[in-house]
Amino acid sequence: MATDLIANEKEREELDWLLNSGVLGRSHNLARMLKFICEKHFEGNAGQITETALAVEALGRRDDFNPQTDTIVRVTVHQLRKRLQEIYSADGASRSVEVHIPAGQYAPSFVHKEDAPATPSSPGNGTTIPVSSSEAEAAAKAGAVRGRWLVPGFALACIVLLAGALFEVIHSRVHSSAGAVPDFKPTGVVRGRPVRALLGKGRVTYVDRAGNTWTPGNYCTGGDNLSESSQPIAGTDDPTIFLGGVRGHAHCVFPVDPGIYEVHLLFAEDSNLTEATSRSEFSLNASDNISIDVVDDAGGDYVADTKVFRGIRPENDGTIHIDYIGEISALKAVEILPAPSEALLPIRIIAAPNPYKDPEGNVWLPDRYVIGGRPGQSPKLVKNEPTGLYASHRVGNFRYILPVVPNEKYRVRLYFQEPWFGKENNGIGGPGSRVFDVWCNGAVLLKDFDILSEGGSRPVAKTFDNVQATAHGKIELTFSPIINYPLINAIEVLPEPGK
Repeated sequence: MATDLIANEKEREELDWLLNSGVLGRSHNLARMLKFICEKHFEGNAGQITETALAVEALGRRDDFNPQTDTIVRVTVHQLRKRLQEIYSADGASRSVEVHIPAGQYAPSFVHKEDAPATPSSPGNGTTIPVSSSEAEAAAKAGAVRGRWLVPGFALACIVLLAGALFEVIHSRVHSSAGAVPDFKPTGVVRGRPVRALLGKGRVTYVDRAGNTWTPGNYCTGGDNLSESSQPIAGTDDPTIFLGGVRGHAHCVFPVDPGIYEVHLLFAEDSNLTEATSRSEFSLNASDNISIDVVDDAGGDYVADTKVFRGIRPENDGTIHIDYIGEISALKAVEILPAPSEALLPIRIIAAPNPYKDPEGNVWLPDRYVIGGRPGQSPKLVKNEPTGLYASHRVGNFRYILPVVPNEKYRVRLYFQEPWFGKENNGIGGPGSRVFDVWCNGAVLLKDFDILSEGGSRPVAKTFDNVQATAHGKIELTFSPIINYPLINAIEVLPEPGK
């Protein structure tokens, strides 16, 4: 009895270490599941560790949880099993007790290393163990049998190992998540259809300024479906997308074709809350939870905010799952775009009210992700009227907050053409008539920049490599006036070549 108490105490100490040392990473789901199954084990109620119990009691799903349509438990158990194996092959290699989840089970298994049986070995110092003739005859017969089965048995073992390895590769690719290390090699083929989903009640189909159709639907279970009246939202010319949403504890499922996707989650806080009261959590396909304060991330109330995740693949059920927990802030809409690889899709924006397709077939979206400034107007008597990317511009005090993947590096290209000053523009002014700075995430990109000094009345494109995204997944471009007001015609953000 005393031995059992000591063993149980060591198991509880090991659970405490796993939960409090940080080795499980940031995922709250992994910690909640591990704690639940271990507590049931300690209570002697391992039989109560069912898929439904794990979903409802450990992961916060509703009582009507359906394991046929929601794979959260299976995915999380797979991740927890794999994470425990990684821990005990690295940081926890010297631990005296290990916690494992055997394949095909949900209940935990505690391994006490000091109780493990010793591996049999032959006596040393040349000692020979006597063997009777009957034992020798039996050994010879056993050896003959083993010999007949050795080759086919070895071949079968190889097949099993290869099959297991193949399963792990397939499984790991199917369950790739926002935190996974991507393979940026393009496939050359973009498979799948885009999904643009409006969340909340009372939503109607909406066509945005780029010509994309956003559709309402019953994507989410749980939580509260919201309906909101028309209101101004900064950072977007499509405020209708943000008029609704879902909050509380919601599980959203989006059917998609097989392939690789980039997922955009859209927010805009409209409650004028005080600091640190609108924090929300979400995860994709049971990946590690991500926590944000929508107001802080967007830069204020009534400001559109987008979080980007690349390299997302559907689960085994052919859907992408999003878990959202936000008691105050609402998830407004979701955009799921097919991609040729796990790299971020290019961001191409033209400072115009309509999209533009360039000669290479690239589509430039109408102005977005911008706060401040206004659409500019060119003089009517310009000799060489700008066209293409340079047909429109934004002018004034403004900044673009471009959503990207946190901490990664990008190539940023800015496009300018002076529409007012210079000999080609009615001869008004000249170099020095418009001077401004461009800042990126607090560092200067262009200092005392003068479009006319750089290229006269011709277009000027400036390229910046290895631009570091912020830890919150932003590239913020701020245009500050020195003489007259800054302007911009188009912005392009690409994954850094070779990354």
